[in-house]
Amino acid sequence: MRFRNILALTCGLAATAALAGCTPVGLAVGAGATAGSVALEERGFKQGVQDRIVEASISKSLFDYNLDAFGNVNVEVVEGRVLLTGRVAEPEHRVEAVRFAWREDDVVEVINEIRVGETGDLADKGKDAWIAAQLRTKITVDSQVKAVNYNAEVVNGTVYLFGIAQSESELNRVIAHARTIESVRRIVPDHVRMKDDPSRKTVSG
Repeated sequence: MRFRNILALTCGLAATAALAGCTPVGLAVGAGATAGSVALEERGFKQGVQDRIVEASISKSLFDYNLDAFGNVNVEVVEGRVLLTGRVAEPEHRVEAVRFAWREDDVVEVINEIRVGETGDLADKGKDAWIAAQLRTKITVDSQVKAVNYNAEVVNGTVYLFGIAQSESELNRVIAHARTIESVRRIVPDHVRMKDDPSRKTVSG
């Protein structure tokens, strides 16, 4: 890869971090990975940087449009696939979130797991953050799991797994770890793709 391309990607990653710094905490979850960790991911450095730029752009658009409505919406992007989680007060906000996601040129799929209803209090959000942290620790120390390829969003005890699995057995290990965590009510692994899935989209070059 030419130096100019490397510089552009590095600047893009820096821009993503800057965007994350000026938006609510939800944007920072999963968006603050360092350049080193991106390079280790199955999707590769270039795709990882592009995904994080798209992720930050969608989040910023939502928050700029209506922070009160979308302050509890989380955005994750892997290989152009967008996972929306969290809660909104009105059904139309759920639809609006999808519309904003599709505005990005590099988006190939939008998965809408946003729930409509009460957003929960600080205690609920703290519990969800604790679950996510526990799961991250468990899969990181498991030598049979490539943890860098997984994202986990937790909403009211429901764990949404997202990313790229090396194999079914690896994904099953991640699910098993999630089941051992107190207060986990439900696990949704459907949005994880296998490494050899022919439908995977990657950036060339």
